[in-house]
Amino acid sequence: MKIKAQGAVVALGTFDGVHAGHRALISEAAGLAKALHASPLIYTFRNHPLSLFGREPRLLMTPEERIAALAATGIPVAADAFDARLAATPPRDFVRMLVERFALRGIVAGFNYTFGDRGAGDTALLKTLGEELGIAVRVLGPVSYENEPVSSTRIRACLEQGKLETANAMLGACYALSGAVTANRRIGHALGFPTANLEGYGNKVLPLSGVYAARAFVAGEAFRAVTNVGNNPTVEGRSTTVETHLLDFERDIYGMPLRVEFVARLRGEVKFPSREALAAQIAADAAHARTILK
Repeated sequence: MKIKAQGAVVALGTFDGVHAGHRALISEAAGLAKALHASPLIYTFRNHPLSLFGREPRLLMTPEERIAALAATGIPVAADAFDARLAATPPRDFVRMLVERFALRGIVAGFNYTFGDRGAGDTALLKTLGEELGIAVRVLGPVSYENEPVSSTRIRACLEQGKLETANAMLGACYALSGAVTANRRIGHALGFPTANLEGYGNKVLPLSGVYAARAFVAGEAFRAVTNVGNNPTVEGRSTTVETHLLDFERDIYGMPLRVEFVARLRGEVKFPSREALAAQIAADAAHARTILK
């Protein structure tokens, strides 16, 4: 990674979701780097730190998606594996490592950032170390949406509670799941609404069970869609699935990559009295989705 002779200003964080708060932090780091005639840099971990202790939360992005989203900001990304050695690094040594590795001139971190062994380092210590080492340290306060701080934890909760509009607003984009289309029981096909069953989306948050207006991306093309998240109680489903009916689409896409962006929540999951009633509701859902996805 090429760093200017003048050194780097590093934005620190886990950055799950690369949400509005993260983007503000990265912008602050870019501004400080410009003021110091230094290179801006994003430093993160490839895996979520809690994964090392078996406590990884459901994520908003896979590691690959997160690194790609960070790179899309145009600022270089340094991503290390969070392993036992890093986890046991004392806070002062962690900062010294950054100083030596990146010729550090400045650090930008969020107000609740912690670092080092057992998360013992906080922003107060970061400021102290900055003074000792001659490094500019800026701590960014919370970015708010609807009078509450934006955070990855809050976005996860909103998705799980069916508050998709709020989650998408904080993300600055539609929440998405990506994976491969696999064969399922083909019940949708029998009802006249064939669906693509999505699997392989990793340890990601699933939106609350229900039906969503969505955009589906296949081989670089976007299609209007209706996505059901749930266990299909009308047809005695036993496991949670993510099934997408692409509107005005008749191709066979089994085995192909599929990305589903959740645009709007249409309704909750319902057990209908018959398959005929279910088919009628799916038709109504498709019509509703068309009005949203113009």
